[in-house]
Amino acid sequence: MWKRLLLLLVLFSVKISSQTLDLANSTFVKLKNDQKSFEQFVFYGYCNCTDQFFYTETYLDNYIRSFNRLEPFPRFFQKSDIKVLLDNYQNSKKKDFKAVQEKYYNGYVIITKCLKIYDLENKDLRKIYNDIISDKGMQNEWSSDYMKDYLKSYFVKVETE
Repeated sequence: MWKRLLLLLVLFSVKISSQTLDLANSTFVKLKNDQKSFEQFVFYGYCNCTDQFFYTETYLDNYIRSFNRLEPFPRFFQKSDIKVLLDNYQNSKKKDFKAVQEKYYNGYVIITKCLKIYDLENKDLRKIYNDIISDKGMQNEWSSDYMKDYLKSYFVKVETE
């Protein structure tokens, strides 16, 4: 009797984890081909870039705004996780900004340079985006309800009590 119960419990848990894995894989595939989420990631990068030079908080403001609009990308990834990746990328591009800051302070030039390195055609950004969405550690934190909503209707539904 106990053996049967234990066997049923094991089979049930295997089935549940298999369904969760299938859900995460389907979500990953959709995110990989989701141009809007990629554009959002690139825009976060642009905001983060301008924040570093103008001492604003446009990255945080836009993350919160899109989170509150129930968009999937900020629901799947924490703002701090995204920011770390964007900061690392930005640090690799510091030489592009050094001359501007040493010679003169010109906001237009900084904005233009931020737009240039955060271009939608940039293959480095696509690779960083693909890396974050394929991170198994982050995928393990994805809410199954959010994944189901995203797969069904794009926007995430939040149930309140």
